[in-house]
Amino acid sequence: EMMRLGIADAREAIRHEGKGKAEYYLPYIYGMSHLSTLEGKDTHAKTAKTVADSVLEREDLNTEQRANILYQRAQAEIRLKEHDNAETDLREALALDPKHLACLMMLPEVIGVTKTPADAIAAYTQVVQAYPQNPLVYNNRGMYLQKVGRPGDAVNDFNTAIKIDSKFIPGYINRGFAYLEAGDSESAEKALSMALTVDPVQPGALSMRATARMNQNKTAEAITDYRKVCEMAPHNPMGYADLGFAQFFANDFDGAGNSFKTALQIDKTARFLKPWLLACEIRTKQYQQESYQDTIAKKEGERDWVDSLILFQLGQVDATALLKSTHPTNADAKQAQLCEGYYFIGMELLRRDRKSEAIGYWQQAAQRKLPNLSAYRGAVFALKSSGAVTQ
Repeated sequence: EMMRLGIADAREAIRHEGKGKAEYYLPYIYGMSHLSTLEGKDTHAKTAKTVADSVLEREDLNTEQRANILYQRAQAEIRLKEHDNAETDLREALALDPKHLACLMMLPEVIGVTKTPADAIAAYTQVVQAYPQNPLVYNNRGMYLQKVGRPGDAVNDFNTAIKIDSKFIPGYINRGFAYLEAGDSESAEKALSMALTVDPVQPGALSMRATARMNQNKTAEAITDYRKVCEMAPHNPMGYADLGFAQFFANDFDGAGNSFKTALQIDKTARFLKPWLLACEIRTKQYQQESYQDTIAKKEGERDWVDSLILFQLGQVDATALLKSTHPTNADAKQAQLCEGYYFIGMELLRRDRKSEAIGYWQQAAQRKLPNLSAYRGAVFALKSSGAVTQ
């Protein structure tokens, strides 16, 4: 709604200015491009591009004006997935204004979609060379290096960004994330603590530090961080979900159940939490069949993975059938579901006092190496807590 109000104001500004000054079109084109993303409608981006086309047809634009309009047209083209056109516009703008920072920073993002990682890194390096004292350019290159599996080089860039500006929060947070993704939870915790020293009101940093602490079995400290995240962002369902996972791993099933319920109240579409909530309810003897009747009533061909996890815990699907119900064609989805399946089977065996067998299933889950998946983190936590080996 705020974006639409801004677009309306920009339209009125163009009308009142009356002389067609190019700068007055920039917020309108920008707004329509971003509205396209917000509402998922190409028509807004097409309108933005059409307006940019009409302005660029004029012969009275100076170099700065033309470069800025080309940049905004590239924004619209990216929304329309016309990446080749976007690259052409950005290069034309840079030919007019070689130090145009916005164009320089967007070009590597476009190249990252259409060309090789080496090409994208070379483009990011050009930005660094053009603005060697700007922390943001190192941060952006670091984020891309992290994305393509070079966490060491990414950390070096984040360190440089922080050296240039000791209060540059994105550098601190991204450095912590890089350590976390590399499996160095101790360094991640230290890096994120530094970020929170600079700015304590950073729920993203708190959440990642909590994850780093959970990875080290610092359960109480992690749960404290997750609670603070919920206090800072009380309308964010994932804050409560993350708190719930931590409580679940720590065997506080009553607390976890309450957290999952809160998350589901905020976002009723978060069905992936239902198996976790059921696990809590079974362990606290709060299970009520009517809460899961929709799943129970489904025929076999109508069930999805969430349904399978629920039915497994209710004893209506055995472990073999659960593992066979993973996605048949999507390899990534299949591995994530296998990880969850093995974890839940392990948790069910533990509930039946068959810990030695549970450990074998947790080891299978941990083999999937999916650190962003709650079941993976739960399996690693369970193995460390039991003193078993994470294979």
